[in-house]
Amino acid sequence: MTIGVCDVNPDETQRTVYFLRSQIKNNIIDNENVRFVSYNLDSVMLDIDYQKFDCDIFITELLYPNGKNGVNLAKRINAVAPSCKILFYVNKIPEELDIYEANHVNCMLKGRHDARLVTFMNDLVEKMNNDDKKQFIKIRYDRNVNILDCRDIMYIKIENRVTIYYTNRKNDQRDGKYYEYRPLSEIMKELPDNFVRCSAAAVVNRDYISNYNHQTVTMVDGEEIKIGRRYGDVNANRKEKVVQ
Repeated sequence: MTIGVCDVNPDETQRTVYFLRSQIKNNIIDNENVRFVSYNLDSVMLDIDYQKFDCDIFITELLYPNGKNGVNLAKRINAVAPSCKILFYVNKIPEELDIYEANHVNCMLKGRHDARLVTFMNDLVEKMNNDDKKQFIKIRYDRNVNILDCRDIMYIKIENRVTIYYTNRKNDQRDGKYYEYRPLSEIMKELPDNFVRCSAAAVVNRDYISNYNHQTVTMVDGEEIKIGRRYGDVNANRKEKVVQ
């Protein structure tokens, strides 16, 4: 899990990162896989523009120099990474800003709410790690990050050592395919339970199955995917709950 922190200056950013890191060491936030990334406003905007933004949780100030603000930043993040949980951690809440223009999970005052920040972050990290209804998945390819809604994924195949996500996101600019280099065994851990393994090289979303038999699964786009001998019984049992 990646937690991004952005404040008006590096000292404030590092203070928040150090504070939360120290709580992780004290097991208040008990997750060894949490990674912190320190941002300034320019660096986070560059990551967004170059499709490299991959934070699961993002903590930001509201007031930045030159009239820039955290609400507009949060709206940009909402657009490119809808699964990212945004938290405003601020010196004050200015009257001229409507924080509800952007999707966020909380707004807290520095100093006054530090203990509450730790408790909230602990609960949020635990909830996100244990959520069985995973809706989004992050994929990385050619230094870019794409965040896919799992409901848009029809099936996933490994072809020529490349993992390809076949989605319903087809338009004039895109054929609906997304790519990365990652084994299916690892990807399956991040998918909701309506995804099933058909073979060593294919995973299907049961919501997009048109029909199936003991040898193949036919998807709604006409793609026929072979069922591996090792996976046949498991997949047949799971698909019956959807198809019949």
